[in-house]
Amino acid sequence: MSAQKFRKGDLVRIAKDLGASMSRFPSDCEAIVLGSYADQFGGNDTQSYTLFLKGRNEVSWYYESQLTWLEEGRMDLLEQWEAEIKAEIKIKADLDWIFAHGQEVISNPHDASVSKLANCLGLPNLWGESGEGFTYYRNSTFVQILAMPFLESGDKEGWLSMCEFIIKRESEGLVRV
Repeated sequence: MSAQKFRKGDLVRIAKDLGASMSRFPSDCEAIVLGSYADQFGGNDTQSYTLFLKGRNEVSWYYESQLTWLEEGRMDLLEQWEAEIKAEIKIKADLDWIFAHGQEVISNPHDASVSKLANCLGLPNLWGESGEGFTYYRNSTFVQILAMPFLESGDKEGWLSMCEFIIKRESEGLVRV
């Protein structure tokens, strides 16, 4: 077993090419190391890491070979990135913003916007009780399709009225969301 190369707070660059098995993972960006698998959960795996990606969030399973060390001790940068994400979420979870930017929400849906629309329907968590990716995909797709005509026309009041109608019918056992 080799020594752990990266430590919590290290600023790293993620490689451009992560290989076929990780082609859907974010790449070619900066990140802060949150810890190796061993740091977080015990055991001997010091070669895979959880990172906080600039402009995104926390992602696990990056391998040491996919990372280039840039600088140590950048927890200050992590705090800055987290604050930027919180500010973006606050904006994009606002119903007035969502309906004023309907085309943007349709073409590039942000989780905060879709989650807020789901909340209006009485869906508190797109991930469901078990936190499954498929459940998130199904629920977010359902919400986006249902909201699309209201987003296209900027009709916030129409959306809220429809949601109220659906919630009322659901409470009466007539529909299930």
